[in-house]
Amino acid sequence: MNPSHSPELERQQSTDPETLLAFLNDKDLGLGAKQRTLVKAQRVEISSAAASPIFVVFRGQLQVYVPTRQGTDVFVTDVEDGEMVGESAAFAEHDTPLLIEASKPTEVYVINRGHFIRAMTESSAFSIAVMRAMCRRLCRVNQRLATTVARSMRERLEIELRRLAKPMPDGSMQIDRLLTHEELALRISSQREAVTKELSRLVQRGVISRHRRGLRILRFDQLADAETS
Repeated sequence: MNPSHSPELERQQSTDPETLLAFLNDKDLGLGAKQRTLVKAQRVEISSAAASPIFVVFRGQLQVYVPTRQGTDVFVTDVEDGEMVGESAAFAEHDTPLLIEASKPTEVYVINRGHFIRAMTESSAFSIAVMRAMCRRLCRVNQRLATTVARSMRERLEIELRRLAKPMPDGSMQIDRLLTHEELALRISSQREAVTKELSRLVQRGVISRHRRGLRILRFDQLADAETS
């Protein structure tokens, strides 16, 4: 599907002209972006050796991991709507691959690295949009690193629950589909058993409750807040 045939994409482009989405169907840039849908839990490896393309998220969410020699995939960050992943492999040759995984069905636009680099060289506006997207993602990575170093496991889990939750009309906060305990552990640099134990403790305290496949935060004022505490 050609990006120019997507009414929703055109609407987003007109309302926020400084995002990467605003450049996908720019004929002068000639990005040749192609639409692709990644199903939930689908994984793609990105590396400079494989000449991997750049992925721009249109709708959904990607999780980025770095594989280790010990067989553990270390969680790095999420990639949200209007953000990208894969530019590091396009900018420089390096030996560290990345794994991206769709945390839910995710629509992306795929850009050939040659077209991407050429557009960066020829368009200052596109380059600025790329830098903005990179900085947003880097700020989250830095915040997560600071949390990992300075906070206890209990605080890190509570902060992550806050990040994943959305506000409800009754004043509570809800996670519609909670990650597995192992996935949560990877995100907060902990162990699955510790996450399971702490979630049970929060349920017993009445801070959270199970809600179908997710959970509801009933007393969110008691959860650690990364920005204010």
